[in-house]
Amino acid sequence: MPDTHDDILRLLIERGIDLHKKPRELVTFTLNPDADTLLNSIEAYPHFFVLGCIMDRQIKAERAWLIPYKMSQRLGGGQFSEFSKLDLPETIRIFNEESLHRMPTLMAKCFYDAVQRIHSEYSDNASNIWKQGNPTSGEVIQRFKHFNGVGQKISTMATNILVREFKVQLADNSAIDISVDVQIDRVFKRLGLVPKEASKNDIITAARKYYPSYPGLFDSLCWEIGQGWCRPERPECGKCFLERYCPKMAG
Repeated sequence: MPDTHDDILRLLIERGIDLHKKPRELVTFTLNPDADTLLNSIEAYPHFFVLGCIMDRQIKAERAWLIPYKMSQRLGGGQFSEFSKLDLPETIRIFNEESLHRMPTLMAKCFYDAVQRIHSEYSDNASNIWKQGNPTSGEVIQRFKHFNGVGQKISTMATNILVREFKVQLADNSAIDISVDVQIDRVFKRLGLVPKEASKNDIITAARKYYPSYPGLFDSLCWEIGQGWCRPERPECGKCFLERYCPKMAG
């Protein structure tokens, strides 16, 4: 069918916009309700979210996002003033004693440096990362990238969570790229949105082309498709709203 490609994009964009317009809900970052409450409280405890993002590296996400909460328990409180009392040797000691990360000393340094940057650059209020000066999405991404240990993937992920889940209004969303993982790679290729040999960068470029005002709109939706039913083996195509258009089915 000549319109299959356009139909797939139209439906993906419509579903993505619908998800984006949904009211804000609690995001489950961990399996700990108390930790998730703090991570979602970006108005009162924005440093929990920022520190959780920075810790999300080379360990399971649920474990990484728990680190700020576990630190707050050791410190006797979750206010930023408690975190800012830490010096580097104490931070390293806690990370090693609590086995907070598979790279405890390195990530303790990232944690400590992040607290210092929030103090010096953002007046002890991490929400200034996305509030200060009515920033564009590109500016917020760059601000996250200035934190020790944060690259393009984490900085884009953090910005996309703020916009998509926490409904933070930025000056634009055009710099928020799709975060390509195995699920998104598989879905984009099976739907014929990129060639089978496409690289991660090819998928990012395609998403920019298909929806330039907010390429990251495809992110959570395509991940859910890949995780939910478009699996590597025995995909449950009957559950997919794109089944009638999918080139894999046609083939």
